[in-house]
Amino acid sequence: MKSLPRLFLYCSLLLPLAAYAADSSSGTENVFEAGLSHDTLSNGYANWSSSYIDGSHRFGERHAVYGELRETQRFNLKDREVSGGYYHPLSETWTALVGASVSPNHQVLPKNSVFGQLQKAFDGGWDVQAEWHRTQYTAVSTDLMALTAERYWGNFRAAYKLYLGKLQGVGAAPSHTGQLGYYYGERNDTTLGFSKGRQVESLGAGLGVLTTSVISTSLSGHHWLVPAWGLSYEAVVEHQGNLYLRKGIRVGLLHSF
Repeated sequence: MKSLPRLFLYCSLLLPLAAYAADSSSGTENVFEAGLSHDTLSNGYANWSSSYIDGSHRFGERHAVYGELRETQRFNLKDREVSGGYYHPLSETWTALVGASVSPNHQVLPKNSVFGQLQKAFDGGWDVQAEWHRTQYTAVSTDLMALTAERYWGNFRAAYKLYLGKLQGVGAAPSHTGQLGYYYGERNDTTLGFSKGRQVESLGAGLGVLTTSVISTSLSGHHWLVPAWGLSYEAVVEHQGNLYLRKGIRVGLLHSF
């Protein structure tokens, strides 16, 4: 199953600690997270599940490394994956991110991927980001480009993201994501997200492609109980055309030192 929305979700789940790794605060901080997720699918499809361990090390303003180990089970197939990335400030207003992932068995997850991002900060709480992802599955590859515009004001953040994904040998499939976030306390946040787009899926040699519409709503965030310990969470409801309805939840334990 080589679907672009899976790539979109993969990109978002790849960076559960990105907000901390890319924090503009100076100084050194280490954050580790361990978590589980569970998804139920309609129409007789088997449930999904995953477990992960993340770590990030920030050693200056917008200067950090992060990594993740993940095991996931989808459609009764189990995969493991290793991923990581590096943030580097290019100037006072430009930040670069590069990263990669690899899955040894890659039955449902990508065989490997590489990606890069450039971020430009402006006055008034604005910034824009441009991303490119190259993902290789067992039998097909995808390219994903994304443009993001976001603004921070007071305790709020609003963002719009345009994805343009291209399955090898097939036309491009656009998707859109909007987010509204609220920040409270020193490091706590909650974000409501809405995504809509098209999935282009390869059915195999000689079988052509399947195109479906995808609509997804999510609620995610971080809540620190004490300075060193906190929780992360995410709830997702996704309509995968007429194929199935997916309801998912993820919970993680955070530790900072």
